[in-house]
Amino acid sequence: MTDKKVPDIVRGHEIWLEHDMQHVHIGETVKCKVLYGHNMATDGVADIEGVKAAVFNPVSEKHDLTADCEDDYLVLRFDPVHDGYHIVSVEYDAGIYTVTDEGWHKGPKSDYQNVKTSGYYYQYAKTIISGHGSKDLDPVIGHELEIIPIDFRHYHASEEIGLQVLYDGTALPGAVIIAAFSGNEDDAFEMTTDSDGNALIKLDKSGNWMFKVRHADQDKCIEGQYDEKVITAIFTVMGVH
Repeated sequence: MTDKKVPDIVRGHEIWLEHDMQHVHIGETVKCKVLYGHNMATDGVADIEGVKAAVFNPVSEKHDLTADCEDDYLVLRFDPVHDGYHIVSVEYDAGIYTVTDEGWHKGPKSDYQNVKTSGYYYQYAKTIISGHGSKDLDPVIGHELEIIPIDFRHYHASEEIGLQVLYDGTALPGAVIIAAFSGNEDDAFEMTTDSDGNALIKLDKSGNWMFKVRHADQDKCIEGQYDEKVITAIFTVMGVH
């Protein structure tokens, strides 16, 4: 199928995670929404076939999660067995998009003629849910592109959050972090990471925040398939107050 319009995932849509839990409680089911859109404004639903989810518990055990369809979003559920901080993560394989003289197509460049460019779009989203137990937390879970919080805690409006961007496990200097606030998606702003991949961002409003980085790597091309891999990492912080 040919589409003259640039696909949403190419022009900048992303997945992200939201929850309304103040704390994880043993025996109480945790529910996380997997949302799709741009800068915390929903616009459609992610393709469930491309979603792979997991939760990392306070003792660094990883457990796979199943995404279910519910209304206009996907949902993840798990029942915690440990007190403490949990990291919920999603990988989203959005597929290969190729543009030719005729327009945009979904599929590898080998399927088409007169190819201008082709990219493989892959996204990683995560959020952290607080708990009453140990606050020890390894925020690095090994995503290809990852935003990690420095000294994660409950945040108050007007505080700063420290973030580091890692790419293939190494600090990524010069990465542009886009910060967006739920309900004010048009007021998103940018910060660039320093030589250690770090950035400080002021949380000037209470509510839910998103931080995202997009990185294109031509070195990860596959001949006949795509010219570059376009990776997006998203980290959300709920309940700044």
